[in-house]
Amino acid sequence: MLTTCLNKDFNILKISGDDSRDYLNKIITNDIEQVNSNNSIYSCLLSPQGKFIADFFISEFNEDFILLIHSRFKDDLIKTLNLYKLRAKFDIEDISAAYEYHFIETKNSSDIFNLNDDLSGKTIPYDHSFAFIDPRLKTLGVHVISSTGAIGVTKLDNLQKGYTENFLKHGILNTHLIQDLSKFYPLENNLHLLNGIDFKKGCYVGQEITARMKLRNKIPRTILPFIIDFKDDIQHLQSAIIENSNTVGEIIYQQGLYLFGNISLRKLSSEKISDMTFSLPNNELKINKQSWMDQ
Repeated sequence: MLTTCLNKDFNILKISGDDSRDYLNKIITNDIEQVNSNNSIYSCLLSPQGKFIADFFISEFNEDFILLIHSRFKDDLIKTLNLYKLRAKFDIEDISAAYEYHFIETKNSSDIFNLNDDLSGKTIPYDHSFAFIDPRLKTLGVHVISSTGAIGVTKLDNLQKGYTENFLKHGILNTHLIQDLSKFYPLENNLHLLNGIDFKKGCYVGQEITARMKLRNKIPRTILPFIIDFKDDIQHLQSAIIENSNTVGEIIYQQGLYLFGNISLRKLSSEKISDMTFSLPNNELKINKQSWMDQ
C-alpha cells in the first residue's frame, strides 16, 4: 500500500491513568467523550487568552489515549499538560520510537476504508495498529499508527509523496506551516469549520474568549486559501492581497499554485467572500473554494 511515513515530523504520545479522560476534557477544545475505539477527534490546546498552543488528533487504543501531534508542538503540549496537572492521576509517555505513523491519501485507502460509507473520525483498531479517517474532512485521507509496519495484513510502503500538497489542495493550511502562530486565534485559522472545536461542551482553557468571538461574530481575520491558475515561479510571500482596490491582507504561505492569505474581514467590501474578486499587485488570484468553507 502506497503511504507516506512521517515519523520524523510527528510524535505519538500515550496518555493513560484514571483521570486522563476527565482531565483532557477540561483543557482541550473538542469533546473527549466522542473518543472511543471506533472514533477519533481533532482538537487543540489553547492559552488562557485563547491563543493557539498545539493541535493534535486523539484516538483510543488499548484503553489508552493516543495523541498524534506535529513535533513542532510536542514540547509545548507536554509542558502545558503538566502545568495544569495538579493532583490528576495520569501519565504522558512519548511512544514514537515504538510506532510508525503513515498517511494514506484517500485514493489509496480502499483496502482499509470505503470512504463512500464511512464518516470523518471513523477508526478501525487492529492488534498492533489502528487507522482513522481524518476527523477534519474525510476526503483528506487516512492516518495509520502501527508498531509492525503494517495495518492488519497489509504492508505499509513508504513510496507516496506530496503529503503537504494533499492538504493544500483541499484548502487546509496545517498549523505547523504557519510561521507565527502567536498572531492567530483558532477561529481565524478556520479550526471551528474543521471539527476542531465543540461549542456545546463544558469549559476548557481559552473557552471564554473563543466562545465570545463565535457568538458575537467578532472574528477579525481569517486565513483564506487561494490558487493561481497559471504556472508562476514568483515567490508571493508577504505580497499584498487586494479586493475592491483596497489592500485587505497579505500572503503568509505559498507552495506552487497554492497560496494562503491572512485577510482582515473588516476591510472587505461584502460579507460574502465567495462573491468577491481578489488579486495580487501583478497577478490574478482566486479563492480555492472548498465545501467546508460554507458552514
